[in-house]
This record gives sequence, C-alpha cells and structure tokens, in this order.
Amino acid sequence: MDTTSDFTIHNGKLTILAAFGHGGELDKTQLKMLIGSEVIAERWNKPIEIEKAEGMTVIVAGDEKITCNTNMYTDIFAAGVSILRTEIDIRDKISLNDIQTALQSNTITVEGLDYQSYTNKRIKEVREKINPIKTVAYPPDIKKFTFLKIKDFTPQLDQKSLREQYGEIITRFLSGETSIRALHSKEIMEKIANDLSYYDEDLFLATPEGAFVIGCDGYINELRELLELAISLLLLFQIYDRKIDVEISNAFDALKKLNSSRYYFITQAPRKLEKSLFMVSEIGLVILDDIKDLMNPHKITNDWYYQTFYQKMLDTLKVQDFGKLVQEKIDSLQDLYSTARELSTEQLALWLEVAIVLMILWEIIKPIIELL
Repeated sequence: MDTTSDFTIHNGKLTILAAFGHGGELDKTQLKMLIGSEVIAERWNKPIEIEKAEGMTVIVAGDEKITCNTNMYTDIFAAGVSILRTEIDIRDKISLNDIQTALQSNTITVEGLDYQSYTNKRIKEVREKINPIKTVAYPPDIKKFTFLKIKDFTPQLDQKSLREQYGEIITRFLSGETSIRALHSKEIMEKIANDLSYYDEDLFLATPEGAFVIGCDGYINELRELLELAISLLLLFQIYDRKIDVEISNAFDALKKLNSSRYYFITQAPRKLEKSLFMVSEIGLVILDDIKDLMNPHKITNDWYYQTFYQKMLDTLKVQDFGKLVQEKIDSLQDLYSTARELSTEQLALWLEVAIVLMILWEIIKPIIELL
C-alpha cells in the first residue's frame, strides 16, 4: 500500500449501523416485557441498548488484510425500529480507499461471517427475541449507514487541505460510490460542505449514506444517538408507507366493488374498507402521539447545538419528506372512505325508498286480497 499517496488511517473506528423494523410499530407491549416500561418512559427518544457482545472483524481489500477488535450492540427504539451497531476498532494502517472497497465488496467478516450474512443472522435473532411467540410479517426494508471516526491519519493535513486533496475519495466513501466515473466538482463540494461539527478543529461530514468524522471526541456519543434516531424515523416512515400502500389498494378494490354492485352494502366490502381505514388511522394516531414529538428537536434536547445537528440530520435524510408523503396517503385513504360512505348511503337510501314504495303498495293491495 502506497501511504504517500493514499489517505491512510492509523487509529479509528468504523461503525456500521443497520436499521430494521422489529415488529413493534403499533404495539409496545413486547418492548415493555423485554426491557421494562420505566426504561421506555425514560429513554423514549434515545436508543435503548439491550445487547452487547465482543468479537473479531477481518477487513480485506485486495492484498490488504487487517484484524480488528469489535463491539456489537443492539439498540432498540420504542417507535418500532432496531439498530445493529457494529463498532470496529481500527489499530492497523489501512487506506480509506481500502475501507471503501471492503464495504462495497462485502469483504468485511464479523465473527466468521461476511457482514451481510452476519446482519441477516442477527436481525433474525433480535426479532425472535422481541416476538418469541407470534408470527409477524416483517417489512423487507433495511437502512444501512456507515460511520467512520478517525483519530490518527496520514498525511497530517488541516481541514482545508484535506478536503482539497482527498475530497474525491471522501465523497466516494460518503456516497457509497463504486463506479470509476469521474466525480463532478459540484458533487464533491456538496458532499464535503455539510459539516455538522461544533468546534472548528472537528469535522463531521454527513450524507444519507454515511458520515466521515475527525475529532468530536467529547460529544460523539450524543451525535451518534441523534443520528440513530433520525435513521430510525426514516425507516419507520418507509415501513408505514409500505403498509399504507397495501391498505389503499384494498380500499380501492372495495370502492370498485361499490361502483359495480347494486348490493354493495350487504357484502363484505364495507367491512374491508373500514378495516383498512382503522389500520391506517392507527398509524396516524401513532404519528400524532409519538412520532411528531420525536421529529421536534426542541422536545428531544434543550441544547441548541444538538437541536441544530438533529434538524440537519432530519433534513439530510429527508425524513420530513417521507413523513409528508405518509400523511398524504393517510388523508387519501380517508377521502376514499368518505366517498365510499356517500355512495353506500345513496344506495341504502334508494333501497329504503323502494322498500317504502312496496310497503305502500302492499297496504293498498292487502284489502283487495282480503275481499277476494
């Protein structure tokens, strides 16, 4: 490895976050049984660490290979998302380019398994622990975020020189870029300009895919927790979006049956429509009751810097955009239900009119029949 040309890490930590739905999106009963209601009440806006293990990780990139001590955590958010946090301590020299290569080629081995297989195994174990009895249909969505914290590196450059000389490889790391295409200068500047650190000598560059950090030693854990919360909310809205799409499809099918059947109000279609509305309304209530507070920086922390950092991470990850999309779909389903109610009421009113006419005719015809 040519350390004269590569950005080389001598001491650092590579943290890989893998967020996934754990089946408790609408029901916190399992979590209360697992970790206690008091813990949920105290840390409702922070990750709740339920597991920690130590192991070994091997990072391979071409001819380069290093072995690292690793701490593996499971963090749960009461909102309904868990995060596998794999913290890999880097003590041997390795270039940033080699780390990028290993991440993209899945040649990072944790406890004898490639990272993807390790993640799938651990996700299965966590879900079984949270839902040991009932069968839950888990969403396929998994959000991965790569967090690189560097202490010692070469060449020793200040922030300005670092961005000027190594802006492209830092950008490739932050965006997960694997192609050999040349990056546009505007693209590089956009990635390396988003510095969220507090002190001038620190550096915290963040994108929707990862973070590149130098310094921030005294407050890195607080930033990571806020980052995890933002990632969890993003994934939670994506899970809700998928659930609502299914219910909107069911509701639309019911509405089509209403339009094609004269006997709609005596079929199962109204009940299916009401069931879809109930499920989506439940999601809407959870968003209103819990998620809205979790998206408010002023309710998360009283510190102005952490508030600013958290809001920037929400903006960077486009959490607000996903939240608006979910709310629009909830409103759309409610509009579908209102339309169905109007059509159903019209049908019922028509049948009532027919019934009244028949009763009047019967009252007229009945005496004649009796005379015969």
